Amino acid sequence: MADQFLAEQHKWTLFQNSQSDEADSWVMLTRDGEIVPIPGEKILHTSRPRVSLEVSTPRELQIAEPFSLRCDNGIAYITNERVIYLPARPSENFKSFFAPVLNFSDTHVQSSWMIGPWSWGGTVRPVTGGGIPMHIPRIDVKFVFRDGGHSDFQTKFEWLKERLHHAQELGLIPGQNLDPPPPYEPSTPGPLSSGASGGAPADAQAQQQPPQPAPDEPPPDYVEAQSQAITMQYEERMREEAERQ
Repeated sequence: MADQFLAEQHKWTLFQNSQSDEADSWVMLTRDGEIVPIPGEKILHTSRPRVSLEVSTPRELQIAEPFSLRCDNGIAYITNERVIYLPARPSENFKSFFAPVLNFSDTHVQSSWMIGPWSWGGTVRPVTGGGIPMHIPRIDVKFVFRDGGHSDFQTKFEWLKERLHHAQELGLIPGQNLDPPPPYEPSTPGPLSSGASGGAPADAQAQQQPPQPAPDEPPPDYVEAQSQAITMQYEERMREEAERQ
């Protein structure tokens, strides 16, 4: 029971840290507008200012109620987990956008005009609870780099996506194993610490300690977290059904 409780508590902690109080976004921000990273997240690339964002429903879906979103000025980020966009001036209708790196497909750079700014984007599978209507299985996302920097963004994204795919193939946790391990250095055995049992190793003494009893009560807001998780699972099923139609 103790192991099960700790597992559920860990799951709740990750779930809580990946949520935002905003109904239209999972990107948590500080009072100063800085990104609050999810556990283990690191910012790998920050674009130049004056990046615009365009989100729209692909035409081939032929959805009765298409979705679209546009922001003319903001900054795009790449972390080891996701692509994030923060508008320069958040509004009640739009405060932020994000999608996991592996949810992007068919990414490319292009320019609409001979002397116009370059853009980068692709097709994205929306995140459950991320503000995109649940009946839309995929969306088109485009970042327009008005002050340049699209090539650096593309290079960093493709580098990251390749490593995330490789981590998946090896059964590793995506986003947590991007760097090679440090070189192996054999450790020299040190003196054993003596204890009350006449010089028994500290590890052996620790193993002899009785396990801590599990708490009698679940973590704070545990029931609410379970309810939200059920809602997320329902929305995910709705997206899958929309994709099959």
